[in-house]
Formats: sequence, C-alpha cells, structure tokens
Amino acid sequence: MTQTFIYVSCAASREIDVFSLDTLTGEAALRQALPTPGSPVPLRVGRDGRLLLAGLRDENALLSCSIDRESGRLTALGKVSAPGAPTYVSCDEAARNAFMASYGDHLLAVFPLDGDGRPGPAVQVETGLPRAHAALTDPAGNWLLVPTLGADAIRVFRLGRDGRLSPDAPPPVAVRPGSGPRHLVFSPDGRHVYCLNELDGSIDVFVFAADTGALEIRQSIGMMPRGFGGAPWAAELCVTPDGAFLYATDRRSSALAVFSVEKRSGRLSLLGHYPAETQARGMALDPSGRFLAVAGQLSGHLAIHAIDPQTGHPEPRSRIATGEDPICAVFRRQ
Repeated sequence: MTQTFIYVSCAASREIDVFSLDTLTGEAALRQALPTPGSPVPLRVGRDGRLLLAGLRDENALLSCSIDRESGRLTALGKVSAPGAPTYVSCDEAARNAFMASYGDHLLAVFPLDGDGRPGPAVQVETGLPRAHAALTDPAGNWLLVPTLGADAIRVFRLGRDGRLSPDAPPPVAVRPGSGPRHLVFSPDGRHVYCLNELDGSIDVFVFAADTGALEIRQSIGMMPRGFGGAPWAAELCVTPDGAFLYATDRRSSALAVFSVEKRSGRLSLLGHYPAETQARGMALDPSGRFLAVAGQLSGHLAIHAIDPQTGHPEPRSRIATGEDPICAVFRRQ
C-alpha cells in the first residue's frame, strides 16, 4: 500500500512534525512530533525516501534522521556542527554527501554521510557567497547551483563523484540588481531552471546546459497579486512532476501564485492567485503531483490542496495545526 507523509519543521517549538496524508480525501493526520536539539528550519528528504536532513539554525548544526518505511516516523541518527547557520540543506542522489547553504554566514558547506545517513564533519567550506540561499544539484548530479541573494547572482559549482566542489565551473550568472535570487527548481526533464526572486517577487526562467553547467535566462515574470501595495517577500516554488504547472508563495501577501508551463520553451504564464495560509512559507508537492501542502508561518497550520491535473487549480481540502513557527514542508511517498 502506498503511504504518503509530510514533514514540517517547526522552529519555535523545536520539533519536526510528521503527518500522514489520505490521498483519497486530502485529510492529514499528525503521526509524530519529534523533538529536535535546536530550531529546525530547512528540511530535505533523500531521493530513496529513507533519510531526512534538517538544518538546526540556532545550534549551527546538521541533523539526520532515518524514516520508517511503513509508519513514516523519524528516528534521529546523528548531529554534527556546521560552520554557519543552516538556511538550506540538500543531498546528492545516493545520499553520500549533504550540502548546506548559510544565508547569515555567506557560505556553502559539504558534509559526508555514512552508509546509514549519519553526517560527518564538513569536509569543504566555500566562503564569500553573499546571502547564499540554496544549494541544489542538477538531475545528473554533476553541478551544484547556489543562488546568492546578496550578490544578485547564481553560482554554479562542478560536483565531483566524491562530493567535492571544483572551481572548474562557469562564471556566476548575474541577475537583475535588487531581485534577490532565493530558491531554485529544475523542470522534470532537467532542461530548465526556475529561480524565485525574494525581493522583487519575480521568477526567472533559465535554459540549463547539462554538459557545461551554464545558465541562459529566457524569461522574467512577476508573481505578485495585482493591486498588492506591499513589498514582495517571496518564499518558495515548486513544479508538478509532469512539468505542466508551477506554484510560488509570497509571505507578505499570503498568496499562492499559479503558472502554466510551456514545456518546450519552459516559459511561464500566470494563471491566477489564490489565498494561502498567513505568511505562507514552506510549500511542497507530493510525488504524484496530486496534492500541494502549504505551511503558514504565522497561522501555525498546514493547508492541503488537491491539484486539478488539467487546469492546475489548487482546491482546498483540509487544514491541520502544526507546531510553532512552521517553516519548511517536504513530502515522502513510499
């Protein structure tokens, strides 16, 4: 039987909440609230679904947890000190190396993971990355993309088989001054990269060259609701597994923006905006593309939306309380 679980980091209550999702009704149920030795902020589930990584911001640490195949419950495996406060965590496909970006400490760190997923001390630290906000590998595992909000640029590192980063890479890709590149996602076919810009509320579309790691911008499109007078504070974006739709959240307007994707060119067209949780921040699509989860940092709730596969329309299905200050949400489907 297929089991679908959602993991939510709750920074103020120092816990990771585990929810099961009924994929017939869209109802979520709390299965575990795992206490953490620090405030969890970024989360990442390994591709094979057996490992969850969490960055503990106030502890400057990386925590790994095993995921029970049947129940989805977490068991802490190990914690290691980090050279900065984690803002984003990820790992390679084989879960042999973890990557951590630190916004506050302007750096990127690489950690080895043992066969069980326990992290070892950082083996490489790249500094001089102003407001580094993410660290995402390409689908082939040859490149690591790091948006630097403070430099309005995206850095691309060559990724070795041992997880080490090489300077043999294309030069930084400059984006619009003041845009503030924050988070990235690849299109399912790996041909395009979408970059959410935190400060001007826009999304940039790039063509990605898998052989050289080069990015070439093709489109910039706004995501803010018409008539909204406040400053943008974009949070998260995700794309459906079939590549047909892209979703983005903004914290200040508490809005969910929905885009259709022209698959050949990767270009976006805005379909509309929908109300989301107050200060909508973390967001994730389940691996089937049928459900979207949005965490409200100020509402203290997780909202589940059913996705119409033809129109991309997010239909509210359920809403459940989380721990305090929910920030990141990730799915696991087994």
